[in-house]
Amino acid sequence: MKTGLSDIGSPVFFIYNGFMSTHSVSIQSARLSQIGVNRQVLKEGSSVLVRVIGERGGGKYEGSVAGVRVQLSASKPLHAGDSFVATVGIKNGAVIVTPKEMPGISQIFLSFNEVSQNQLYSLLESLGLPADNLSSSILQSFKQMGLKMDSRLAYKIRNLALRFSGKEKSAAEILSLLSQKEIEADEQEIKDLLMLLSGNTEDRNETQSNQNTKEKLINKINSTEGSWYLLPFELIQIPYNDDSGFENKTFLGNGCIRLLFNSECTLKLLNLDCNYNNHKYLFSLSYEGKKIKNTYFNVSSLSYSDTLKSPEDEITRFKKLCMASGVNAGNISWADKEALEGNASGLETFITFGGEV
Repeated sequence: MKTGLSDIGSPVFFIYNGFMSTHSVSIQSARLSQIGVNRQVLKEGSSVLVRVIGERGGGKYEGSVAGVRVQLSASKPLHAGDSFVATVGIKNGAVIVTPKEMPGISQIFLSFNEVSQNQLYSLLESLGLPADNLSSSILQSFKQMGLKMDSRLAYKIRNLALRFSGKEKSAAEILSLLSQKEIEADEQEIKDLLMLLSGNTEDRNETQSNQNTKEKLINKINSTEGSWYLLPFELIQIPYNDDSGFENKTFLGNGCIRLLFNSECTLKLLNLDCNYNNHKYLFSLSYEGKKIKNTYFNVSSLSYSDTLKSPEDEITRFKKLCMASGVNAGNISWADKEALEGNASGLETFITFGGEV
């Protein structure tokens, strides 16, 4: 997995996907990304430039690591303008840069803390976006797909998403992936796709012509190389020995499988939403290599009369099912329904970035 850094405002914001990679760290200034500068990937063992910007007193200094500002402390006096080359390392989930030739400094440990809601809203305001949940969702979608933090594009997507009352977040996710794949779509196509992905059971008997129209945009998405691929499905049952084709089918449920690939065409996320037996099942599986690293899930009732088990009971039940099936689902966690719906971009977090020598 890759990570990235954004240095708009104070503190510095670290854009972080899931768990820290043991192989590489990717950093990118949001200001640079807005003018199209690609992120810099720092692999374990690679070199990085550390520069002292100024002194803060008490052995504390303001510095930069690969162009990203951090707070440093040192056991020997440093001066503004001092610079040295260090080696990147990752140990126990922490990023470490070790100076190659700087007596008195051994290692610089870079620490990460999840930002508060107020800090996130400060970041949104610095990007010129209204500080609300929709803007946060757009930023999460950008981060999830590895898009540069383009405030003008984010503002455009926000304004378009507001046209889809009640489905603003889902529309923002669709608009973000269309932008990433450089696909043009009109408002009706997006409405049709949102209806298709919602699994509206009232439309099962519509004409084939109408169904083909709804699938028009999703076919564009899946035939264009890029991040997300969307695979809607239906669960049906056909009577045994019935040779009438699908005429006597029984509808059992529906949903969508969403696949997210990274720039190396490696599967990063597999999301599943399914409506079945009066329940809604949501899963988000993150991958590291070919193995599942984390599984987040949620089960909710589609019937007011149904009583669900507690999240702890659902986790226990799911773990037993995985063990019985011989499936290694990685770290299994319960997540809020709102975080897992759609592309599950609600799971994306923003991290503050600091350092200590």
